[in-house]
Amino acid sequence: MQKRIAVLVLALCLCLTACGRREPGAPESPRPATLLETASGLTEEEILLTIDGREVPAWRYLYWLAYTCDQLAERYAQSALPLDWSAPVPGGTLADYAKDQALANTALYTVVENWADAYGCETPEEETETAQALPDLGLTEAQLRQLEDVGRSYAALYALYHTQGSALAPTEEDLASYGRELGALTLDRILVSGGEDREAARQRISELFSRLNGAEDQAAAFTELASAGDDPAGPRTVLTEEGGLDETLLAAAKTMEEGQYSGILESEEGFSILRRLPLDTGALLDGCFDALLESAARQAQVAAAPAYDALDAAAFYEAFQEARRSASAS
Repeated sequence: MQKRIAVLVLALCLCLTACGRREPGAPESPRPATLLETASGLTEEEILLTIDGREVPAWRYLYWLAYTCDQLAERYAQSALPLDWSAPVPGGTLADYAKDQALANTALYTVVENWADAYGCETPEEETETAQALPDLGLTEAQLRQLEDVGRSYAALYALYHTQGSALAPTEEDLASYGRELGALTLDRILVSGGEDREAARQRISELFSRLNGAEDQAAAFTELASAGDDPAGPRTVLTEEGGLDETLLAAAKTMEEGQYSGILESEEGFSILRRLPLDTGALLDGCFDALLESAARQAQVAAAPAYDALDAAAFYEAFQEARRSASAS
């Protein structure tokens, strides 16, 4: 679920290496127009959007628009395809898609800020190393600090969500409901890999199936046989909408009741016997948190200034690239 939010979660947890920093106590010099201002013709602090009652200055949306356009341009370049912003895509043109994705990202950051206020989260002051930082698209130091603060707010909300009994902590039913929406299943399996001698593997799984059927305590026997099999993963929770197992195995698993085990199932990997376990809601914690944030961002009330409606993503990105080239050459 949610490749987009997975990327944004990494972006939310910012490290402090995205841009250089002014030494403490050094005087600030007059600031020239930033890349975003030059490309858009807008003043960066003018209010472009109001999301769930929070005013959003233009620079924050423009940052995500430049970010999204960069990502799209890179994908098209990797595919050796011409970048045509007027190309039709579901919901409009490619330029419309870029504007919508930038709005979704802006809304997500705004939701994090609103939640942090609502839950009284105190963001930690210490710098946290993470795997990825946002790219430098010409932000000022003050703007960078604001995005860093959102990253810290996300971390504080994440910690609160994982604190048992907190106002943000999910209930077992919350997690179970989320699991049902995704078609989540917790499974264990006995696997005999096909290997080079598939017939020998077929005979071996038949022997194990007979041992399982003849066991007095079949649950204990299944656990023992699974741990001695060729699948080192052990019990796992899979999302039927996202794969994770061979389609043949998933199709069989969806028909099983808790505690039930399957017959012998053949796949490219080899031969399996599945057992469906009670849903492991703990495996859904992180995904549920991300889904809550994304749902809130998707349902946010957005009021846009006329300048937002007039903004042309293709013209903005062309001007942004030119401003970036000029800045690099100077």
